[in-house]
Amino acid sequence: MARSNNVSFVVLLFLGIMLIASPILAIENEDESAEVEYIEKENLAASPESSMEILPGFLKNCANTISKPTGDKVFDYIFGDEKSMDYDTCSEVTGSGKECHDALVKYVAEGSLFKANYNFYLKRGDDLYNICLTVFVD
Repeated sequence: MARSNNVSFVVLLFLGIMLIASPILAIENEDESAEVEYIEKENLAASPESSMEILPGFLKNCANTISKPTGDKVFDYIFGDEKSMDYDTCSEVTGSGKECHDALVKYVAEGSLFKANYNFYLKRGDDLYNICLTVFVD
């Protein structure tokens, strides 16, 4: 019985010490933060060749940066017969960023309905983005 109490006491003492020490061990020193910054800025993975390699969360976040009406207009311009874009649509397209725009265009263009003209749609997506950029540069 006394041995059981001693073991329990030692276990509780160990857990108490770990609870006290854990915030101290979690403090980041300057060398560690510099290493993390180097990893984040210098050793980035290459862009995926296929949108299927892009994390679904990334695509969802990109899709959430534009409104449904704008998304519909962009879709109609790239994959349909829309011929022009308005200022507000271009504002949302460029606001989402080139990487998001390209990822979403690739994702749709790789679908079974559009795969046959994949390169045409990628070029059409690039053309749209560049047109929208000129709206804000001029």
